[in-house]
Amino acid sequence: MFSDRGGSAVVSRKTIIAVVVVMAVFITGVVAYYLWFGDERAIRKQLVQVKEMGSKGEAEQPVDGLVKATKIAALFSDPCRLIVESVRYDDYYYRKHIQEHVMLVRSLFAEVEVSLHDVAISRIVNKTATVRGTLRLHGRTIGEPVASTHECQVEVTKIDGKWLFTSVTIVEIPE
Repeated sequence: MFSDRGGSAVVSRKTIIAVVVVMAVFITGVVAYYLWFGDERAIRKQLVQVKEMGSKGEAEQPVDGLVKATKIAALFSDPCRLIVESVRYDDYYYRKHIQEHVMLVRSLFAEVEVSLHDVAISRIVNKTATVRGTLRLHGRTIGEPVASTHECQVEVTKIDGKWLFTSVTIVEIPE
């Protein structure tokens, strides 16, 4: 098949080199895409879970709220650091405390929608990335509409194959 004796089955060295180079570039691209965009996609998936599990419909049952709070808490490292810059607050919370706080906040609302805006993920270095964005809560308590907006910076770290929130900073609380 690779003979030099004429015919259409002859493959030149240049063709073989070109095919090898194209395959190497393709494989490198696939690996880079998987390592970079695969991790970024996993981080964005965590953010979508926060949005979905944080939101509450009017007909939601308390047990559903408990399940959602548990799922949110599982997205955080144990412990996770919380910083609120405007009041100079800096402390650590364990998953159990995060779950309790999520349940408390959700119980204050008859219904609430959590949304994320302007999300930007920094370059992932040493299995750690920084996510910046705006977190908005829109809903109502018993009859009263409520809206809250927070600028956040979140550090995520890949721990045992899972991306977990290791630090949450409330950068600014606009009025």
